[in-house]
Amino acid sequence: MNTRNSMPISAARLALRWALAAVAVIVLVIAGSIAANLTLFSPQHQVKALQQHLAKGEGAEALGLMQAQIPEGDAVALDGDVLKRTQAGITEFTTDKAQPVDGDEQLRTVTAHYKAHGVEKESTYTRRHAGKSWLLFDKWAFEPSTLPSVKIKANTVNEVTVNEQKIPLSAGVSTLPVFYPAILDASFSTKNFTADTRGIVVTKPAAEPVEIALKTEPTKEFIAAINTKVKKYLNDCAEEQVLMPSGCPFAYNTSARVDPATIDWSISKYPAIEVNYYNGAWVLSPLKTTATLTLTEQDLRTGAKAKKTVKEDYSFTAQLTTSTTEVSVVPVAGGEQVAG
Repeated sequence: MNTRNSMPISAARLALRWALAAVAVIVLVIAGSIAANLTLFSPQHQVKALQQHLAKGEGAEALGLMQAQIPEGDAVALDGDVLKRTQAGITEFTTDKAQPVDGDEQLRTVTAHYKAHGVEKESTYTRRHAGKSWLLFDKWAFEPSTLPSVKIKANTVNEVTVNEQKIPLSAGVSTLPVFYPAILDASFSTKNFTADTRGIVVTKPAAEPVEIALKTEPTKEFIAAINTKVKKYLNDCAEEQVLMPSGCPFAYNTSARVDPATIDWSISKYPAIEVNYYNGAWVLSPLKTTATLTLTEQDLRTGAKAKKTVKEDYSFTAQLTTSTTEVSVVPVAGGEQVAG
């Protein structure tokens, strides 16, 4: 039974309402599809996804997205904790709207902006249109490329530290393939040699590896060890009560008779130790020392005895044999090598 407030709805009006609702749904679906195509399925979306994988140390996933070739070298920086450390200083990562590429309507370039340890940098990625999904959503793929690499060079050591990871060297060199962007910090510190940290930011692929050349410096412990050995050598020479100590840089010539018991050598000034890298090896600069000799001479004609003090400068060299933890010093006096 109908009341005055309850009017029957005709079939035509009901159909119209359903048609309007269907149109609204279709409009919403289309609008949502367009919005999704501009965001989730845009060329720049996977660039952001790539950076997220890198930040998490997910190298396999990142490599799968990029479809990139890996150049020869130590792949330690392409996954896990080392990969994460290459991204630790990358902040404020954003992307510009994709831009068309002249001459190929299927390509787009996406430029990412970010800070590397606070310094503004950018990287550009090339995306290729790869059809559509569900007839609505664009598919984009990274244009195949080869990852960049970093060549690390250091002399006198067989390993360096890169982003807190020990990296072995072969003939003083190691090459590391890396994703981009990436921050690499290389250094080393051993008992005898050290190198201050040198860093580099990789922002794009390159035909040749980017180089980090570490400057090796002797440590204070290394210099002290050499100094100790040189002092011992000279002190041992000074203990000999002869005018020409064997294998030693100093000597005294006289025509007078000398009582050996009166001969007393002492070192007045020890050499300053200076080490330099030359022709693939560490070498000592020429050494200068000052020795003082006191003795009593007897004149052969008169028989008179006189106490004499002689102070002179002498020069000699020494050969070094070194490793990261050991050092051998072999003095050379008058062309004769002396075990050190």
